[in-house]
Amino acid sequence: MSGADPALRLPPPLAAGAAALGTELPVIQAGMGGVATPALAAAVSGAGALGTVALYRSDRALALGLVAATARATPAVFGVNVIPEVAGALLADQLGAVLEAADRELVVNSYGLPPVPFARQVRKAGHRLMVQVGTAEDADAAVAMGARAVVLQGTDAGGHHLGALPVRQLLARTAGRRLGVPLFAAGGVHRGGDLLGLAALGASGALCGTAFVATEESGAHPAYRQALTVAGPGDTVMTDRFSIGWPGRVHRVLRSPVTEAAEPLPAHLIAWTTVMGARRPVPRGSAAAPTVEAEGRVDEMARYAGSGVGHVNAVLPAATVVARLRDELRGAIRTDAEAVGGTR
Repeated sequence: MSGADPALRLPPPLAAGAAALGTELPVIQAGMGGVATPALAAAVSGAGALGTVALYRSDRALALGLVAATARATPAVFGVNVIPEVAGALLADQLGAVLEAADRELVVNSYGLPPVPFARQVRKAGHRLMVQVGTAEDADAAVAMGARAVVLQGTDAGGHHLGALPVRQLLARTAGRRLGVPLFAAGGVHRGGDLLGLAALGASGALCGTAFVATEESGAHPAYRQALTVAGPGDTVMTDRFSIGWPGRVHRVLRSPVTEAAEPLPAHLIAWTTVMGARRPVPRGSAAAPTVEAEGRVDEMARYAGSGVGHVNAVLPAATVVARLRDELRGAIRTDAEAVGGTR
């Protein structure tokens, strides 16, 4: 695999996570709508982690193109992200496109529990089902429908939230259930050492979003990427102010005039963007993230970011982000081994 480093020896929990993904590193790039492009997914997968292309609200034709473009760009395993509660009736078409365009075994990553027939089709077609959840009970349900891996999303994560607990609390609550599949932590993970610490709590790896938004291959608007590089630990907030088009989910975003206003601001038109090839208006409070196609007041759009955004200080190639995680993890493993050896 491109980017593989035979010198990296993972501890058993992380090795199990990498095996579940079919990658060198047990790291998943989040499937962020409009941001997780084929170029980003291919770059991450080519560097040894699991890249993910987002289908979001894609129709069948667009989904076919996204999966096929990713497949052309990398020989490595990659993931495809779907959001059942947002896709609605499009979900069946998206899965049909995935199954038609796939030229290898894929990781089908569902944000939230998918319909049982969807899970059955994924498994029957020979692909790996991964489900992202926000509660221990939903983790049980994901395993019951055949998930090969479960992502535990904490409130530390950027984007919409599936639960109400920080990731380490959620991990502690879920790991003790011994579900028999690798658990991946999502929320505030930016450094290789974080992986080792999470492994001690029962995780087999991590899903990272914010770190990959601020990459050269990301589909995020340049102003959004730049805002991430200057944000500090206190510059994100949990809010419900970006619910148009995706109601009922609290989300973590960068602070802005929209989040800091004492009362919700009027849902006036603030920008334009492109969705499924068509130019569409963006009202204030829309769930749409500012992508490269956005024009207007992108600083008032939903700039999703996790609590660890302070670790992002430059827009880098995605392969560099993965390489840094690998090097930091190698260093953390070495330090841990030396500490253990020193106590003997």
